[in-house]
Amino acid sequence: MLLILRGLTTVPVLLGLVAGAWWAQQWTTLPTALQCVGGIGLGMALLGLARWLGTRTGRARTAVGQPAWANRIVKASPLVALLGMVLLGLSWASLRADWALRDRIPERLEGIDLRVEGHIRGLAVSTPTGQRFGFVVERCLTPTEPHCPLGLLSLSWGQGFAHPFSTGDGFLQSAAPLSSRRATSSAERPVLIAGDRWQFTVRLKRPRALDNPGTFDAELRMLQDGFIATGYVRPSGAAPAAQRLSDTRSSLAIAFERGRHQIRAALREALGDTHPEVAGVLIALAVGDQAAVGNRWWEVFNRTGVGHLMSISGLHITMLAGLAMALTRRLLRLPLPWTARVLVHLPAPFLSWATGVVIAFVYTGLAGWGIPAQRTCWMLAATACAVLSGRSRGIGAALGLAAAVVTVMDPWAPMAAGFWLSFVAVAAIARHGSAVEAARPRPPDTAGDREGGVPSTARPQRLAALRARLDRLSRRWPGALRAGVASQWAATLSLLPLGALFFSSYSLVSPLANAVAIPLVSGLITPLVLLLSILALIVPGVAAWGASPLVEATALLMRALDTLGGLPFASWTLARPDPVSLILSGWAVAMLLRPHPLPARPLWAFALIPLLVGGVAPVADQGLRVHALDVGQGMAVLVETRGHRVLYDAGPFWSAESNAGQRIVVPWLRARGIRRIDLLVISHPDLDHVGGVHDLLRQIEVGAVLSAVPPGHPFRIEHPNHQPCRRGHQWHIKGARFDILHPGPEMPPGAARSPTNARSCVLRVSTPSGAVLLPGDLEARQERDLIDRLGAAALAAEILVVPHHGSNTSSTDAWIAAVSPRWALVQAGYRNRFGHPTAKVLARYEQAGVKVLRTDRDGAIAIELRSNESPQILRSRLDQPPYWRLP
Repeated sequence: MLLILRGLTTVPVLLGLVAGAWWAQQWTTLPTALQCVGGIGLGMALLGLARWLGTRTGRARTAVGQPAWANRIVKASPLVALLGMVLLGLSWASLRADWALRDRIPERLEGIDLRVEGHIRGLAVSTPTGQRFGFVVERCLTPTEPHCPLGLLSLSWGQGFAHPFSTGDGFLQSAAPLSSRRATSSAERPVLIAGDRWQFTVRLKRPRALDNPGTFDAELRMLQDGFIATGYVRPSGAAPAAQRLSDTRSSLAIAFERGRHQIRAALREALGDTHPEVAGVLIALAVGDQAAVGNRWWEVFNRTGVGHLMSISGLHITMLAGLAMALTRRLLRLPLPWTARVLVHLPAPFLSWATGVVIAFVYTGLAGWGIPAQRTCWMLAATACAVLSGRSRGIGAALGLAAAVVTVMDPWAPMAAGFWLSFVAVAAIARHGSAVEAARPRPPDTAGDREGGVPSTARPQRLAALRARLDRLSRRWPGALRAGVASQWAATLSLLPLGALFFSSYSLVSPLANAVAIPLVSGLITPLVLLLSILALIVPGVAAWGASPLVEATALLMRALDTLGGLPFASWTLARPDPVSLILSGWAVAMLLRPHPLPARPLWAFALIPLLVGGVAPVADQGLRVHALDVGQGMAVLVETRGHRVLYDAGPFWSAESNAGQRIVVPWLRARGIRRIDLLVISHPDLDHVGGVHDLLRQIEVGAVLSAVPPGHPFRIEHPNHQPCRRGHQWHIKGARFDILHPGPEMPPGAARSPTNARSCVLRVSTPSGAVLLPGDLEARQERDLIDRLGAAALAAEILVVPHHGSNTSSTDAWIAAVSPRWALVQAGYRNRFGHPTAKVLARYEQAGVKVLRTDRDGAIAIELRSNESPQILRSRLDQPPYWRLP
């Protein structure tokens, strides 16, 4: 194996493995396991052939009279090696994916109680309603179920926490702080430590997630992390109580996770509760617990472009490894009795590099083994091997080898943003920095410089030595400044296409923010928090005393970043690029950073224009486009006409740290290049409709707001163009007509049963191509009232968003007949506890000949109507889904 791979470690060949793994993730169906094994065998054969051809190349250089066709075959060895690597990456990634898919639980295990026994895996994460953790099932204790879900589960455990708002009363109660409304304190939560064995009664479902184009793919992440199911621990009143077992599991991975838990607990104790946001950032820097950082601060960090610094990053690991290597070299120079004996058997460079690499791997293990950290570890290991063997081939070979190793260990890594951000940024800085270094004029060396700054005279004057050192620094700092500016320029420019692809945004203040944050976080805060972690484990009293300066320094940096991120020009929304724009912009960046001279280099900047101005095509004249987002059990619908965008509701509120506005609606809008919503309509103040509104307003420009949210409500919108939703409000924009049909000033009939549903804001948008009716959570009594008051002609629409998510309390036969839709859109959560949409309601629409589209089954739904053209219907979960997408 080593003989075959020897000499095949050029950067293009190594990246062929990454390309093959990435290609496998684009398929809708996977090859069989037998085909994958055959592909691996063929790939190895091609690598062997490439190696043989490579040896023939050396002989051909000295051969006389070699035929031309033979020379061409011999010179094809790099292409053969590249093809072999691509085939290896494709086959290996497909085989690993096939294994992972086989482990998922079957559909028949969803929604039933299972008594399982196993151990905790990983670091448990605290949430506002309990804890979330990984649990490895070792055996099942349910005798009636023969199939046991052996494997890794993602479980949540709500330990008696009261939800901050009630869904039944439409949030009409007063808005108390979230912390004061918890029914259980964090001190009462059971401690979940990796390796501890438990018995739980769980209720599971397949690892299925919401599906919206351009947003985070949680299903892929769960497949990558090895989760075979998600679920929750059943409360003790409804099932046998959870039971901690006396014994524990042990392994190297569990030992690292237990260490992370101990460090996190000790740090929390030392940092105290005075600055919880700062404590969360410091814990993330120490043990990689990104959940400790609130969503608001992640928004600030991403807006300022420093998100890569606020957890374990490659820069921190490199810094720690370099420090360990320097200390090792200094220690080996000391006249100690054992140093001479050690150096006889092991040379100093080997010990130095070995110490740095080991420290890097240990720190990465304590940080959770993330992709950026993996990249740094393997790059350090590859560099160490190259330097110690005397075969150093530059930073490109080290990066290529690190990328190949990471891909072999995790074939899904090329789909992650962190993978590309890490490798591309380092490669760009190294490549551009080498050109800057080569072009920089060298200051003249003096004897004093070569002798450590002391003039080569017999008079060892301290003043002269100090003056020489200051003179050397004065000559060097302009070069160091230019190198820093060049590195920031290279990193900023290289991440522009990737920022558009993965985040649909680009931080304009990133160079300034990183110039301040990198030296502070990597050079000061991270070393100090690691030292504080050691002190917290050994001498907690000293750690608590020394934590205050660190907390204040971090808080000062966070306030500065918050101010910088609050500037109106801090970031720019970029639509998710199409393949042509992405390739063109990537090539333009490569040309702009090319280290060799290039004629008319600045002209390549024009190739970035498609990336900067791209976006989804506008709606056709007289057309209508409706998007029903997959937000689970909630509602969020975007209606687009030629000159107007209306967002109807903002999705559900899940917890104090999570809502659909932040997780789904805003990322989806940005992926489409949408920076402004002309009108936001909040149908009524129930949790599943208004929950994402505050995050939406903070991150997206909104022209006007219509809502039925009463004054004093916790989700009441403070907007300069806010108006109450009232019947009779009508306006026209570029051929489109907008009508508010409900509610009126009077109390609607049947409002006593559900006052918030009864007062839902009903919007009808009509164009020459068709109309859409959005009735919120309207119920049967209000449906009849609208029919009697307005008549069928005022309600007719080609597209109907089904009232109340398909509840039995709505969608009467008279309502369906009056609206007469062609398509009925149901927004409901997968396996929601209400049973929406109900079988009775679905039967009514089916009998009326209406096509029902459901977000819980179809994913995000888009319908576009154009004059004299066939309608276009897109369903994200069903239209060419990737192989990992569950039906």
